[in-house]
Amino acid sequence: MRAKGNDFAIFIALSCVATAGLSIGLSFPLLSLTLDDWGVPAAGVGLFALASAFSTIASTPFAPGILGRFRTKAVLIAALLTISATFLVYLAAPSIPAWACARALAGVAFAILFVACEGWALERAPPHRRGLVMGSFAATFAGAMALGGGCVALLGHTGPSIYLLGAAFPALGLLAMLAPAAPATPPTGAAAAPSALFSRIKTEPLIMLAPLAMGAIETAKYNLVPIYARRIQLSDDVAAGLITASGLGVLLLQPAVGWLADKIGARAGLMLCALAGVALPLAIAAVGAAPLGALGLMFLYSGLVTGLYTIGLIWLARRFSGEELAGGNAAYAMSYGVGQLIGPSVAGPAFSLGGPIGFMIALSALSGLYLIVLVSARRQMA
Repeated sequence: MRAKGNDFAIFIALSCVATAGLSIGLSFPLLSLTLDDWGVPAAGVGLFALASAFSTIASTPFAPGILGRFRTKAVLIAALLTISATFLVYLAAPSIPAWACARALAGVAFAILFVACEGWALERAPPHRRGLVMGSFAATFAGAMALGGGCVALLGHTGPSIYLLGAAFPALGLLAMLAPAAPATPPTGAAAAPSALFSRIKTEPLIMLAPLAMGAIETAKYNLVPIYARRIQLSDDVAAGLITASGLGVLLLQPAVGWLADKIGARAGLMLCALAGVALPLAIAAVGAAPLGALGLMFLYSGLVTGLYTIGLIWLARRFSGEELAGGNAAYAMSYGVGQLIGPSVAGPAFSLGGPIGFMIALSALSGLYLIVLVSARRQMA
């Protein structure tokens, strides 16, 4: 019975993450292409993404306390309803200030949702299967992102239907709450305080660099790839298709990456993913406006570089357990949020100054910097 309760907990976490993936996969091309239609430059589109990054950083320290005070299911329901409401704001108030506020609110909801879901899944997954479970976790999120991006490719980014569809997605996660799952261990006392997050960062700084790198890469990629596609004369369908290809790459490759990390260890797995993150953006730039080449390389790039986040989570669960895991996972999420600030701040100006090639060089450099850290810190990693 306990094993079934654990399985249901993982199922609910995966369902909520799928909902988040659908919403994010739809919103990135939808908002980026619309902002481009409004005449916002690429650097401005990148800076627009900072709204969610700032809100993630501001709200994440309070996630352990929220999870300590309220049941995990109640927290997830509130987050899902908030995500739904933001799409209605996008539809009802098409202006940059209103959208920035809604984007910031969505950032809070997504941050708390991921802290709750990742911690719950890590706690309930058997230790010897954490790589596979978290690889499946990343794959579920990515597959949902691919579907979300595919909705924009099919329905376009204008008209109310695409916004209403985004508002309806959270119903999938709400239905999963009916499953009788084993509860997560609530953090209490010092483990629930905002300071717990900062102590986890101080204790294991190398762990926290993995989500920081991934936050920088992923935020820059998903916000600016649609603009990149337009600038090299690819159609809007292909622009949205690049988001879909990115999600499909993670969907199909991340379970294997997680399984491999269980076999070869964190350092080797992270280095392989970082190397892919250096080489593949340059390869994408080299193929230019060849749609099949761009789609195929984006599939490989996202499928491999996302391993930075997945393998980092496995490493996190080896260092923290029980009620300490919520603080550790909140620190992990906040590090991702810091990366969200760095990525657009670097890639947006690189795009404006160097064009599409400058953007891809910036993506490559973000992975390259992390690779240098991995090589320099080899003795400190398991």
